[in-house]
Amino acid sequence: MALRTAVSCTLLAALAGCGKPAAGADAASLTPVGEVAEFRLTDQDGAPFGRAELLGKVWLVDFFFTSCPSICPLLTDAMAQVARDFAGEPHLGFASITVDPEVDDPARLSAYAREQRLPQERWRLLTGPREDIRTLCEASFRLAFGEDYDASGDISHSSRFVLVDARGRVRGYFDGLDPMARAPLRAALRAVLKEREE
Repeated sequence: MALRTAVSCTLLAALAGCGKPAAGADAASLTPVGEVAEFRLTDQDGAPFGRAELLGKVWLVDFFFTSCPSICPLLTDAMAQVARDFAGEPHLGFASITVDPEVDDPARLSAYAREQRLPQERWRLLTGPREDIRTLCEASFRLAFGEDYDASGDISHSSRFVLVDARGRVRGYFDGLDPMARAPLRAALRAVLKEREE
């Protein structure tokens, strides 16, 4: 079931126009594919979080939900490994946006972050009105957004990590379930972080 769901989520992401994972090791090869529009969500501490909070740092973003029975724990583990690999990088942040906002309120997101031992000083778990999240997911990040739970309790959503630069531009997509995407992702992060300093 998990494999079927992971495959279907990857297909949904491709259909949503996210393309192939960026593989370049320099910023010039990571052509911006769009900008993150203005948005306003709420993080696990109950604080507002939007485009203004993205600017000035590089971000790795994914979509998930706390009761996910399939790919979300794998995505969280993979992103947490990236956070560990870049533990000394103060200009890199991580954001996980729920696709189940009616359930995932700030208190639940905070509990999830503690359970997963996420570095909360660098990692924002975000919730808000469903339609606001849908618009952000589909229009800014160009990813599919699931409608509701299926028979297994899953909600279809992308398995992609989205790389956002310090100017709020989308610079690449990487399959969070594919170990072969890890090296290109790390190279892209280093390149966009270096670009930020220039």
